[in-house]
Amino acid sequence: MRRVMCIALAGLLSACAQQSHVKLYSGTELPKEQVVVVQVPDTLEVMRINGQEVPAANSMFGTDTKALHLQPGEYQISAFYKNIFDIGGGLSHEVVRTRSAVFKLDGEAGDTWRLAFETPKNLQEAQAMEDSFAGWAENLRTGERIATESGAKPASPIKQLLGGETSSNNGQSTVAPLNSAQAATTVATVSAPSAAAAPEQTLPHNDATLNTLQQLWLLLSPESREAFMDWARQ
Repeated sequence: MRRVMCIALAGLLSACAQQSHVKLYSGTELPKEQVVVVQVPDTLEVMRINGQEVPAANSMFGTDTKALHLQPGEYQISAFYKNIFDIGGGLSHEVVRTRSAVFKLDGEAGDTWRLAFETPKNLQEAQAMEDSFAGWAENLRTGERIATESGAKPASPIKQLLGGETSSNNGQSTVAPLNSAQAATTVATVSAPSAAAAPEQTLPHNDATLNTLQQLWLLLSPESREAFMDWARQ
C-alpha cells in the first residue's frame, strides 16, 4: 500500500513539474511570443486580477515561480506576501500574511513581467512589512519598473471559514485586459448591487452550534484568535 501511495505521489509531483504555466485567457493555447508572461514568486498569493478573483492564478505549486500567461494589455494584480517561518528549530511555526499590494503593468505580446519585492530575511523582517508591503512590476525586456500601490488586507482564514468573505464573480479561470470590451462587461457586472453581501444561510442558535464554535476557538492559535477578534470588531 505504501509503495502504491509513493508511486501516486511521484506521479503527481511529476505532473506538477510539467505544468510550466497557467493559461488565463480564453480560446486556444497561443505561442509564448503572442502572450504576456507574468512571473509570480511562490511567496506571493494573488487575490484579484483586474478586480476579478482568479483561483487558477494560485494553482501551481512545487515551483519557486508561477508563470501566468495573459493576453497583451493592461493588468492590475492584487497580491500579498505569505510565508511560513519555523520557530525554535521547527518545534512550531508562524504564518505571516501581509496587506496586499497592487502590481500594475501594460504588457505587449512577447513581454515577460516579474512581480518583485524586497524579500525578508527572517520572521522579524516579514512581520515588519505586514501593514506596509510594497514592491514593483518589472519588464524583463525593457527594464521598466512600476511601483506598487497599497491594497486591501486579505480576509483572515477564520473570516473565510465563517462565510464573511464572498466571491464577487464565483471565481474565474480567465481574465481579460483592462482596455478590452470583455473586461468592461465584467466590471459592469461585478459593480452591480448584489444581495449576496451576507451568507444565504445562517447557523441555528442552539447548544450544538455554540459547542462547535467553542471547539473551534480552542483549536485556534493566539494569533488566529487575535485575527478573529479584529474581524469581529469590524
